[in-house]
Amino acid sequence: MLRVVASSCKLLRSQRAKTQETGRSEHHDFDNEVVSAVGEVFNNIAIHGYAGGVAGNVEIEIQIEESGLVLRLADTGKSFDLLADTAATLPNLPESHMGLFIVRSFMDEVRYEVGNGSGKPNVLTLTKRY
Repeated sequence: MLRVVASSCKLLRSQRAKTQETGRSEHHDFDNEVVSAVGEVFNNIAIHGYAGGVAGNVEIEIQIEESGLVLRLADTGKSFDLLADTAATLPNLPESHMGLFIVRSFMDEVRYEVGNGSGKPNVLTLTKRY
């Protein structure tokens, strides 16, 4: 899954290269931040959403836009509170609670829709502008 996300970043770069020039370090940061954020989200879904060995799926949708990437991760596992620890600063977070902090730090926009538990999935939407 993370290779698909990294490939989407490269595809976005190739599209943007036709219209404007940006530095290589900007590409590297963009790719790493997107891949890291998606990895954190996937781990959180696997560890917390499907805790206790509950089987489940994670669907990912990647939308390439002129201004960046929009990624949607959908699951039917246990939902979470996106606003938890929003005021926390990095030094005050225990290691096991850094995932959402990292995601919020790397992405430009993070939205979460809680599913209804009867088929409608939880959907986390991540936006990263280029």
